[in-house]
Amino acid sequence: MLVLTIIELDPWTLFLSLSGFILSFSFMFGNAASKYFEGILLILVQKPYDIGDRIHVSNSQIDTSSDGSATWFVEGVNLYSTTVRYAATNEVATHSNGSLSASRIINAARSPKAQVYVTVKFACDVPYERVMLFKSVIEEFVKERPREWLSMGGFRATRVEADLGYIEYKIVLQHVEKWQNIGPVLNSKAEVASYCLEVQKKLGMRYQAPPLPVNLGINKAEQMEQSVFESEQIGEEPSNIHSEPDFSMLSSLFSKPEPKKTK
Repeated sequence: MLVLTIIELDPWTLFLSLSGFILSFSFMFGNAASKYFEGILLILVQKPYDIGDRIHVSNSQIDTSSDGSATWFVEGVNLYSTTVRYAATNEVATHSNGSLSASRIINAARSPKAQVYVTVKFACDVPYERVMLFKSVIEEFVKERPREWLSMGGFRATRVEADLGYIEYKIVLQHVEKWQNIGPVLNSKAEVASYCLEVQKKLGMRYQAPPLPVNLGINKAEQMEQSVFESEQIGEEPSNIHSEPDFSMLSSLFSKPEPKKTK
């Protein structure tokens, strides 16, 4: 204050100038600082993943697929960003930790005993006793593979389509591996699905969709509209399909040519 008095500078003017600058600075970087702080809390406090984990990032308001989620390998983590590699194509991406803080993060390494679903369809006229026989055969198949499957958790009808003539069942299976080792899980699931198809063939339970009607007729109006659209695409002038033919052009074709005048 003494220095400001000596140089004859009003301290209130200086304070107002600095406050305006600080306020504008806070509006410019306030949101970025907030996101950065949220990212630091995510990495240091929540710790939703480690390097090498399979993760899936999605909107928390949208349900995930029952067949498993597409996953990314975590390759690098720092206080600002996370580097991941897409497991299917080896593509590399970088996410800011602040953007991940509001998302659902599924960690496959922390998801043991993967639960999978196999869907089968039976015709509506298949007896219920045969369906129960099918269930017992699949249960026996699962019990004979204790190194792959822990149990068969369910066998239930989930969809009935009387018009199409089928009933859809879901087989719920629990694998010994976690979702981090997704390869063995998918191989075991494919083996069960193939075995279900063979059992359906043996028991005569394979569903065949009814044939759909086929319309072989050609709508003339639609064909003419399509030809007009194609002519517009190649830059030609579409002809007027509703106008009367120009007979004057036809008559000029049959008229005799005029004799040339000689000098």
